[in-house]
Amino acid sequence: MPRNKADAIQFLETQWSSINDNKVKGIKAEVEFVSYLETNNVHYIPGGWIMMPGKNTNIDIPTSYKICLIPVCADFSWSASGQRSIVSPALMSAYNYFRQVGVKTYIVEPSEFDESNFQLPQGRNGNKKAQYPRSYPLDFKEVSPRGNFESVVYSDIFQNFPERNGNSGLRCNKVGRVNQSQYPWNDDNLVKELFWFEYARYYCQVDFLLSNNDLDLFIIGQSGFAYPVELKSKKAAHDPTLGEWFGLDVGPFAKMSFFTSNSMNTDALYVVQEVDDDRNFVNWLAIRFTDLVKSCSWVGRSGGQGMSGGASSTIKVPKLAFQNLSDLLVHL
Repeated sequence: MPRNKADAIQFLETQWSSINDNKVKGIKAEVEFVSYLETNNVHYIPGGWIMMPGKNTNIDIPTSYKICLIPVCADFSWSASGQRSIVSPALMSAYNYFRQVGVKTYIVEPSEFDESNFQLPQGRNGNKKAQYPRSYPLDFKEVSPRGNFESVVYSDIFQNFPERNGNSGLRCNKVGRVNQSQYPWNDDNLVKELFWFEYARYYCQVDFLLSNNDLDLFIIGQSGFAYPVELKSKKAAHDPTLGEWFGLDVGPFAKMSFFTSNSMNTDALYVVQEVDDDRNFVNWLAIRFTDLVKSCSWVGRSGGQGMSGGASSTIKVPKLAFQNLSDLLVHL
């Protein structure tokens, strides 16, 4: 595992194609959102990775063969006690939610704990070959019918995913792109959590062709129901016909549609940290996804640069359709 926080940050840099302003804004917004929830005694649970086969060489419709990975976050010697975390009730709540909406779900945790073995991925440099080491193995577990955790064979989980041909398609991005002394990178606990989340995806991507989407977290309402959350930090845009509006990229729109397209009457939340032109905080706003689809514009528009660095396509949602987050939370 990373011998120090600098190693962990460098690993994250190798995995993120674009550490642009949107990426940093998204990370900061999630930290501030979690702080808001904790201050207001709102229970939340972690999200996970939703993965699909990258090609249809093994099956006809790759998007039908979704799996979910929920990483267990363990402490490092530089972040806390150096002891491995246990599977928490919050993780189990997330596990049960994904299973209930029809996604095969696995809890992922390290099976060994030796920081001295950590090696960074390295891209090809001249005659030097690219290397994508997995410094330690991960253990994939599911809950058996008897309620026990049982390890699952890694290759069985990904039996519908095409195997990667060597290092073809893998990338290793440059390090040294962030100032490690500045917020949010100086937060040990945050870096630890980001590392574990990204390593779980990296571990699988080295072996298999896959498409992945992340889910930020779930809010547990007063009714006990779980609501998956899509979180963005945005300034309201203006349209002559809609007035002020916030955008939601097509990818997250499809993801939230999946979570509401079942017979369980589930819903999802789109939460916006509204800011002004100078990035000063204005308000927390939110909307149920079932209300969003009733009020959003059916004519999309080209969006700006997404967190991955590429262009996005955006669904426009009128600001007037949103509620103050505090008002919505009492009715969940």
